[in-house]
Amino acid sequence: MPITLTLITELFFFGFTLWLGAYLLARAPQKMTVLLTGLGLLAYALALAVVIIFSRFILIIMLLPALLWVGAAIHLLPEESNARPVLLRVWALAFIPIAILTLLNGWFAALIIGALLACAVMISRLAALSRFKNTIALIAVLALFITLSTGLLILPLNWFPPIWGITLLGLDLICLGLAITTWDAFDEGETIRAHLLRSFVSAFYYAGIPAALVIALNGNLLLLVCLTAFGILAQTFSDSIQALLDKLTLPPQINDQRQTLRETADALPRLSALDPAEADDMEFARLTRRALSHLGDLPKLAASPLTNLSSVNGTNPLDRAQSLKSLLIESIQKLKPQSNDSFGTTDEWRYYNSLHFPYVLGLKPYTHRADYASLDASSRAVLDWFQTSVPERTLHNWQNTAAKLVAEDLKVSRTDSPIPM
Repeated sequence: MPITLTLITELFFFGFTLWLGAYLLARAPQKMTVLLTGLGLLAYALALAVVIIFSRFILIIMLLPALLWVGAAIHLLPEESNARPVLLRVWALAFIPIAILTLLNGWFAALIIGALLACAVMISRLAALSRFKNTIALIAVLALFITLSTGLLILPLNWFPPIWGITLLGLDLICLGLAITTWDAFDEGETIRAHLLRSFVSAFYYAGIPAALVIALNGNLLLLVCLTAFGILAQTFSDSIQALLDKLTLPPQINDQRQTLRETADALPRLSALDPAEADDMEFARLTRRALSHLGDLPKLAASPLTNLSSVNGTNPLDRAQSLKSLLIESIQKLKPQSNDSFGTTDEWRYYNSLHFPYVLGLKPYTHRADYASLDASSRAVLDWFQTSVPERTLHNWQNTAAKLVAEDLKVSRTDSPIPM
């Protein structure tokens, strides 16, 4: 197995993009922008693995990063944007046909290049309205570079050797993945440097030693790629692997406790040192909104900067997360109208309903429930009301407004009086 500069370059980008894609999937798979960016990086790593092992360039795999990034960029649009659902439907319907057309005729790749360019323009316009202007502006620039490098790679121009296009696209995707990671950390109110660096060092420690042994023993390329991938993926998804092993071998109660402790320990390096009392009203309301969405997840709540509030008690992260949860629930209860009823549908109930039932009780109004019949009559009435009378976007707007009211309550002295409606 001759060690060449080309092989080293391909192996580096394979390992780095495989790790970064896996890191994004392990970090926040429920966020579509993060999920699609991570899948795009994994697709690029797969394409490189094929190039390294078989010396073949498979166009359909190399198309996936671009097609997935288009979807990721659309998901960056605010949920209240009218264009967002339309663009998502167009992307979902056009994804496979455009890939097939490009396989039939390489010049159809111009459609993908045009879509990438439109995404770069869209994100640049979004940067002016975003709270994270610098990060979104950087993502827009990277989207433009991805457009150019993808064009050099998949359009039948033959201006440069393929390795140049692979290298440029790899650099762009790595920078994009890091930028998306940073954006997601800002959005969550977290710090990311220590957690990201720890994951990188761990993954390449476990992947680098087997790879070095294979090279030293003059092993084949397939073994080199497989061992590198195994080392990176086993370390990056180590928490998920541990959770599976615990589930198979431990009683449910112990398994749940270990899962909570493990997730909390993983969240601690992401805990920001930000003092929420120094944040402006808009930023504090945003952090409160995010904490409310994690109300049923103590490990994620433990990484919220709101655990740094002076009114939050506790000597360890879980205790402080539980204290913050109690404060948030107390503030939500202040939104409840003065009534003996547990549920109402008038306007004065809207902010209480929007937070209490989805976050405190954990009801998911727009998700099909197999156990619907087993719910009590009150919960079924709540779900029916949400599904028939409250559009999803309206609920989202109510939750944003309610979060601002809860944020105001957290910032003032604690009282038993209800929050003014």
